[in-house]
Amino acid sequence: MSMQELWLLLPVLIISAGILAVMIQASWKRSHFIAQGICLVTLLLALAALIYQYPTDVKTITILFEYEPIGGFFSLLLLLVGISVALLQGPYMGANCKEVAEEFYLLLLLSCLGAMLLVMSRHVGSVILSIELMSLAMLAILAYNRERKLALEGAMKYLLLSGAATSLLLIGFALLYASSGQMMLVDMLQSPMGLMAKSGFVLVLAGLAFKLSLVPLHFWTPDVYQGAPVNSTLLLTSLSKAAVFALFIKLILLVPADFEADMIRMLSWMAIASMLLGNWLALQQQSLKRLMAYSAIAHMGYVLVAGVIAMGIDHSLVLEGVSYYLLAYLVASILIFAVLTLLSRLDDQQDVDELPQLQGLFWQHPWLASIMTIAFLSLAGMPITIGFIGKFYLLTLAIKLSAWWLVTAMLVGSAVGLYYYLRVIFTLFAPAKSDIHQASGAYVTKIWVGLITASLLLLGILPGLLGDQLRSILAIG
Repeated sequence: MSMQELWLLLPVLIISAGILAVMIQASWKRSHFIAQGICLVTLLLALAALIYQYPTDVKTITILFEYEPIGGFFSLLLLLVGISVALLQGPYMGANCKEVAEEFYLLLLLSCLGAMLLVMSRHVGSVILSIELMSLAMLAILAYNRERKLALEGAMKYLLLSGAATSLLLIGFALLYASSGQMMLVDMLQSPMGLMAKSGFVLVLAGLAFKLSLVPLHFWTPDVYQGAPVNSTLLLTSLSKAAVFALFIKLILLVPADFEADMIRMLSWMAIASMLLGNWLALQQQSLKRLMAYSAIAHMGYVLVAGVIAMGIDHSLVLEGVSYYLLAYLVASILIFAVLTLLSRLDDQQDVDELPQLQGLFWQHPWLASIMTIAFLSLAGMPITIGFIGKFYLLTLAIKLSAWWLVTAMLVGSAVGLYYYLRVIFTLFAPAKSDIHQASGAYVTKIWVGLITASLLLLGILPGLLGDQLRSILAIG
C-alpha cells in the first residue's frame, strides 16, 4: 500500500488507533472519564482529518475501498452521530455501568469504523466485513446493560433477524458472482442481466432493506427500539441507517438500463408502503421510542424515493437531495434522543419513554421542550427548519420525474406525520401533572445540543449555506 493510499485512509486509521488506545487504557487503568475522553478526541481528530483531505473526485484505495465525495459526506454524518453519542453517554455509563464503562466506547468506535468502511466499500468482501463489524458492535451496545431484560430481548431479536438479513446478502452476492464471475460491485451489475443476476440483486436489496427498516422488512424495528436504552437507540436509528443507505444508493446507481424499469416499480411500492404504513402505525403509539421507530420506517420510505428518482433523472441532483434530507433526519433524531437521554433517570435506569411523562415539559425545562419542538417540526417538514428543505428537494425531484404516485404518498404521509408530531408538541406545552426528573448531563453536552439546534434552524432559514457547499463537495455543477 502506497503512502497516498494510507493518507486517504487517515480518518479510518485514526479511529483504529483510538480503538487500540481504549483497549490499552482499559487494561492499564480503568476510568470511564479517560475512556470517554479518548473516544471523543479520536472522533474529533478523524473529523478534522476527513475535512482536511476531503475528496474532490473518486480515488481508489486498493481493490477493497474507494474514496469519493458522496462517501466523504456520509462519513461526516457518521462522525457527527458518533460524537453526539459519546457526549450523551457519559452520565448514563457513570451511573449504571461503572465496572464496564470503558468497553462501551470501544464498541462505539468499532461501530463507527465499520460504518465508515462500509461507505467506502467497492468489493463484496469489504461490504460483508464492514456490515458485520458495524452490526456486531451495535448488537453488543444494545445489550450492554445486562440488568435490562427488555434490552436483552431486543438485542436477541436483532441478532437473529440481522443474521437472516446477512444471509440474504450473502446468497444475493453469491448469485451475482455466479452470474458475472466478478467480486467488484461495479463489475457485478453488467447489462444484460440474466434471471440469476436479477434474483441475486433483489436478495441483496432485501438484506439492505432489513437494515433500513423498509416495509415489508420493518417488523423488528419497534421492539428493538423500545428495548434498547434510549441513548443507544440513537445509534440504531441514525448511524447504521446512514451507512447502509450509502451502499444502497451506490448499488441503485449501478443498475443496468435493462433492469431499471423493474427496479423502479419494486422500489416505488416499497417506498409508498413504508411512508404510509410507518406514519399510520405511529399514530397509535404512546411510547416515544416506538413512535420514533415507526417514524424511522416512514422516513426511510421518503429517502427511498431518492433511490427511485436516481434511476430516472440526473444522478447529481438526487445525491444533493438525499444528502440534505439525511442530514435533516439525523440532526432531528440526535436532538430528540438527546432530550430523552438528558431527562431519563440515571439511578434506577428508567428511560423517559411514555408520552405522558413529557406532559408539561415546557413549564419545567423550557429549553429542552423548545429543542424537542424544533426537532419534531423539522421531522414534520415545517418551514424554517432543515427538514422542510430536505422534503422540498425530494418532492421537487419526484414531480420532475412525474412520479405522481410517489408525490401523493409523500404528501399523505407528511400530513399524517404532522398530526402525531403535533400531538407530541402539544403534550410538551400542556399543564404539568407531575414533576419531571431534573435534566442531567455536562455543560459541554448541553452546549453541543444547543449548537446542533442552532444549525438546524440556520440551515432551514438559509439553505444556500449548505446547498452551495453540497454542490461543491459532491462535485455537482
